[in-house]
Amino acid sequence: MITALKLVFSPFPTWQKIAAARRSVGAIILSFLLPLFLAGLLTETFSLTYWGERREDLVSRVNVSQETAVRYAGTHLGLLLASIFVSAQVLMWIAHSSQVQSGFTQCFTLMAYGFSPIILVRLLDAMPGFNTWLCWGLGALASLSVLYHGVGLALKPDQTKGFGLYLISILLVLFSSFLSHLMAVFVLRGKLIG
Repeated sequence: MITALKLVFSPFPTWQKIAAARRSVGAIILSFLLPLFLAGLLTETFSLTYWGERREDLVSRVNVSQETAVRYAGTHLGLLLASIFVSAQVLMWIAHSSQVQSGFTQCFTLMAYGFSPIILVRLLDAMPGFNTWLCWGLGALASLSVLYHGVGLALKPDQTKGFGLYLISILLVLFSSFLSHLMAVFVLRGKLIG
């Protein structure tokens, strides 16, 4: 979680350390993503269970059962993790089509750390009355900065191709995280899984 905060507030030196470490996909999942997911989702699940959820169409809070909160957290975790994997694969295909020879590990590294602000703001979503879409928006804005430095240091493209890969990585992170969040909210509100 400290690395995610460093990426938001001091992205360049943090990316230099990440790129130099050259960690495997498994190491990134176990030592970075899983603790970040668990901190955010456990906090949010606890909040939903004890304080309920504020909905825009209602003035008061709606009680959320523990089963629904756990289903929401599991859906969110699964969809975000799947989004990171799919985005990394798509980014690798696009990079290869641009003659940037980055492997899956480099693309996964960029996507995992690029998604981290969106995952980190799940902690804010635990505050009663805080709008869930505002949380996603704050995380998405922070991801723009994180990805800016990450593309050059993780993928190492030519300067002429770097900006295009940055734009593609933004689209991948924003679109897939938006869909993941939307589906999780549908589960929470009982519109997707009854």
